[in-house]
Amino acid sequence: RTFDGAAGGDPAAAPPAVLRIAGTAVPRQVGPYFTSDPADPVELHRYAQAAGLAVLGDTARRHWARLGSDSGYEICADPDGVVRAVLLDWDEPLRFVNTTPEAFADGLRALDEALAGFAAAKDGTEATTAFRRLKERLAQADPQALADPESWWPLVLDDIRHTSGTEWYAAVEYRDASGKLTIVTASGGICLHPEERLWAELHAAGVEPEQVTRIHTDLEVCFMPGHYCSMWMAQLFPDAELTHGIPYGETAESRAEGLRLLRERTARQSRD
Repeated sequence: RTFDGAAGGDPAAAPPAVLRIAGTAVPRQVGPYFTSDPADPVELHRYAQAAGLAVLGDTARRHWARLGSDSGYEICADPDGVVRAVLLDWDEPLRFVNTTPEAFADGLRALDEALAGFAAAKDGTEATTAFRRLKERLAQADPQALADPESWWPLVLDDIRHTSGTEWYAAVEYRDASGKLTIVTASGGICLHPEERLWAELHAAGVEPEQVTRIHTDLEVCFMPGHYCSMWMAQLFPDAELTHGIPYGETAESRAEGLRLLRERTARQSRD
């Protein structure tokens, strides 16, 4: 998708942020982490209005240029070109992404190549090499993008590393058409959380959200780019009991600790 600097009408009337991203080209989809539909309005408040959502916080954000979505936050550029992630309908802190839209677009292309490399990797060494190259390319293009562990790109890297290096499970209990309670389990995969895989399979089989009575995950459900499992599960299953075995948290330290505890538990179980 290439942005033309027009906000769905006269380019002369486009706000500065929309003009700033003119000529920027982004992939339409990069794994679960980014999508951009050419039919979507570019100006953030116009997109929010079309989606039935609100832009909260600083009113200047209303006129930022929306580059796409990470399945939870909207990825936007301000008039200076600084790219941040904005959560509509909530006055949440912004997530820094990149210093320029050009650096963001380059990062997306690097991510797309890396995801293809992970899929084609014959062993862990090849996957590790693809991950290292991605991180190096992101750092070279925009060092600030990786400076804060709670910025957008470090969160994406955390998710890739965690899902590729550790296996964990989710279990869903639901009531079938006869009223019988059934429990199914599944593990995740690279860039795929087990609760996402499990619900996709159940829904494809005809299970409706209101049939779900309980969901248990090894790791606490996340608030990470491309997934936001805590958000979509709360919206989709408001009456289901949600439990987890190990906290995951919302900081780099808590996430690392959660993965450490999960690996220790897995090692203990394998010895028993």
